[in-house]
Amino acid sequence: MYGRYAYIRKKMAEISAEGDAPDLLPPANEEDARTSASEARKPPLISLAMLKSAIDKKGISSLDVNGLSRAAYEGVLLKDEKQGQASSTKDGKQGKPYTRKYWVHKELNKNCWMVLAKALSISWGDDSRYWQWPEEEEPCYPDKEEVHVAELIKVCCLEIKGEFNTIRLSPWTTYEVKILVKMRPKSSGWEHPVNLNLALPDGTKQGRTENLGILEKEKWFPISIGKFETTPKTIGKMSFSLAQTDGNRKKGLCVKAIRLMPTTGENEPPR
Repeated sequence: MYGRYAYIRKKMAEISAEGDAPDLLPPANEEDARTSASEARKPPLISLAMLKSAIDKKGISSLDVNGLSRAAYEGVLLKDEKQGQASSTKDGKQGKPYTRKYWVHKELNKNCWMVLAKALSISWGDDSRYWQWPEEEEPCYPDKEEVHVAELIKVCCLEIKGEFNTIRLSPWTTYEVKILVKMRPKSSGWEHPVNLNLALPDGTKQGRTENLGILEKEKWFPISIGKFETTPKTIGKMSFSLAQTDGNRKKGLCVKAIRLMPTTGENEPPR
């Protein structure tokens, strides 16, 4: 155990020595910000802790600095022993499902997260009459893995909620929170828009509506919930939700995750 932690400390020292650790203070001006972004070539130091949690058993001690960087940029899937229901693995054994994905945005060198469906609070989500949990491949290091997706069979009152601690995000960065959804070919009951809400640690709230019925079928779409900047005032637990409680029977909605990524000013494909 001691040897593993010593290894992590050594790698952190190597990366810091190369000058690639991110500054926790905001750049003095836009030119400094651009220079800082262009010079950053190694992932933030927090990524080492995330990698240790995800790939420790797969031989993290065998990875050099470049290997650790590759893992951070490709992303790792994480399990949370305090969240999620036990599920069957490919070999038929019971195990905890993946609940989060972490990676580093390679161009911006910022932390990115997905709160996977198994970590969300879904009304009647554990009742097989209303929801089913198929698996889909998710790209990650060192190879693709299967993650559970929530697929709606039928429900009248739809409520999906989740939480996230913003201290895990990069400081002084504007993030956009999106929910990844897909509509099945036989989906129905989406004549009215869904309500999307975001509550931040500083007490501010955001809300908007979205018409899911017009989405192209069998394609994942990132639907925006809101945007915010990581400042000292927004450090803490945030919450987000999607709800549609008009009483009409709805079906055919798939939910993969809530995604938190830094904004770039460009339209990015779902990840």
